[in-house]
Amino acid sequence: MGTRRRDDAGTTRAGAGVLLGLLAAILLTGGLVAVPPAAASAGSRSVPTTNPSSPTTVPTTRYQVSLGDSLAAGTGASTDATRYVNQIEAHEAAEFPGLTLWNLACGGATTSSMITGPGCSYSTGTQLGDAEAFLRTHPGQVPYITIDIGANDVDRCLINNSTSIDLTCLAGKLATVAANLHLIITGLQTAAPGVPIFGMDYYNPFLYLWVSGLSGAQTLARGSAAISAELNSDLVQDYARDHAVPVDVQGTFATQDFALTGTWAGVTVPQNVARTCEWTHMCDNPPGNIHANDTGHGKVAGDFEQQIDRWHRGGGQGAWLADAAGGVHVVGSALSYGSMAGRPLNKPIVTMAATNDGAGYWLVASDGGIFAFGDATFFGSTGGLTLNQPIVGFAPTADDRGYWEVASDGGVFAYGDATFLGSMGGSPLNQPVVGMAQSGSDRGYWLVARDGGIFAFGDAGFKGSTGGTTLNKPVVGMAATIDGNGYWLVASDGGIFSYGDAVFHGSTGSTVLNRPIIGMTLPPDGYGYTLGASDGGLFAFGNATFNGSLGGAPPTAPIVAVVST
Repeated sequence: MGTRRRDDAGTTRAGAGVLLGLLAAILLTGGLVAVPPAAASAGSRSVPTTNPSSPTTVPTTRYQVSLGDSLAAGTGASTDATRYVNQIEAHEAAEFPGLTLWNLACGGATTSSMITGPGCSYSTGTQLGDAEAFLRTHPGQVPYITIDIGANDVDRCLINNSTSIDLTCLAGKLATVAANLHLIITGLQTAAPGVPIFGMDYYNPFLYLWVSGLSGAQTLARGSAAISAELNSDLVQDYARDHAVPVDVQGTFATQDFALTGTWAGVTVPQNVARTCEWTHMCDNPPGNIHANDTGHGKVAGDFEQQIDRWHRGGGQGAWLADAAGGVHVVGSALSYGSMAGRPLNKPIVTMAATNDGAGYWLVASDGGIFAFGDATFFGSTGGLTLNQPIVGFAPTADDRGYWEVASDGGVFAYGDATFLGSMGGSPLNQPVVGMAQSGSDRGYWLVARDGGIFAFGDAGFKGSTGGTTLNKPVVGMAATIDGNGYWLVASDGGIFSYGDAVFHGSTGSTVLNRPIIGMTLPPDGYGYTLGASDGGLFAFGNATFNGSLGGAPPTAPIVAVVST
């Protein structure tokens, strides 16, 4: 067999034909309800009280440059302080004292108007032009840029008072968003080389249809979720392809989770519908305002903050490697927060995971014992339990307030705010489970077996597997894409299998390795991966950066896990 083993459909962006088919199915049920598009919302620019171009500006002042549409402009928030961009500014001021928000967002903005106008009043005539001008005149003063854009491009395809969709328009707009985002991101990067850019995907306000009382509303809501997944998959890949860092808002809003575990107005509803009603104005009286409320703005801010914090602590320029004896080895910019080296262990370490902001990590032993370092928190473990089979995998929740452990028989153990969503414990398996990954929403996870068989739970969608394929070497681990709409499997020879919106970036399948591959880890933008071998050798693909390895001087105990900063 060849070493470049993958699902061809998983290596490209979602096809327009698939998306149009989903939309056509929705239209056959009666069309979408009338919901005011974001373009109709007025947004105001929030700028510093001091002109940053003035000679009196304090040279040490730092600026958060924010671009976007009405959401970034603050629509839906009750005060300036509760706008998500202002909340980011307040949080990051601890890292960057004197940080000041320079917000260029404009209600109704599209990727096209950001580049060419029309829009709000800008000195250069466009939002992007003003951003580039500001960045060029403030070198070294902007630690990061935030952006949300693209939803209004699609909204432009709502017609007949938003009761139907122009399918040809939509297919074209998705392509336009991709082309325009490339121009926007590269323009900002040219004006401010090296400044990280963080771009969000979107929650799905149309999930409110579930509680709208309309005929066929539940079918409409499910259809909107499918469309949302396609749009967000494109946005995540568009940002990452140009080395901007995607921010997964749709995962926090659990947009794909239709489990009947939520409540709204005293009625049991899907989890994603409950979060949409609780965190946006869509279910207000009167309904139909697509913007986030104060709670929703806070959730969006938290997603940005987590990625910004991680970037400034490492930005993928380093990695942690854990060995079976509990040692933690650092390469590149990674900081050591401690280890179990030299301490007695009941069982060997089998895996590790970093907190989502990059300021800590957990080590996990085969008996399920958990060892937390840095800002990682201990919430419990199976260390004191008698297990049928050893623990082989671990995944933290998105807020780091919980985690799951999985044993080789597929038994799953949930701690903290992690929710038990099912397991393979007690079910016959062709091959033992070797790892797991979570869907990004805390409402789903995948288990992967040694033969590449995939078991999906909660809102984690099955995208494919190698369960029926003859492999050169066994699968040893997996990783999920940022938006949770795909995943990679990695074999011990470094062969990569890509499914869903996971992109194949290369492999070591045809390389003669000194030691077998033991796992994989993603860079902050998720557009690539690093493979780790048991001697500490590292192999970077896509946007992942090679920052050194332990391959020339491996530790005594074998490396069992690798995690990117």
